[in-house]
Amino acid sequence: MCRLVVFKGTCPHCSDTFTWDELTQELSCLEAKNNGTFGLCKEGTLVDEKEHDQECDACAAELEADEGYAGGTDDALEALEFAGAGGKHKNKKQRTS
Repeated sequence: MCRLVVFKGTCPHCSDTFTWDELTQELSCLEAKNNGTFGLCKEGTLVDEKEHDQECDACAAELEADEGYAGGTDDALEALEFAGAGGKHKNKKQRTS
């Protein structure tokens, strides 16, 4: 009997159910290997479903886009602190000579 291993699960972000086709495995029995075709045997094919939760492509792309530079929030805060200190940066020493 041939075995088809299918990975199904849900996306933890959007909760949609998916079948991960790129992880699907076709395991041929000896009879099917001799016939040269998966599933071409007397016993047929057993579908074995495995749980596999993973981000879907859409959510993975959205998460990947969020991992970059966030914008100017830190820079804007630093600029305000700089302006509030009379134009002197708080972490730099001032020359006294």
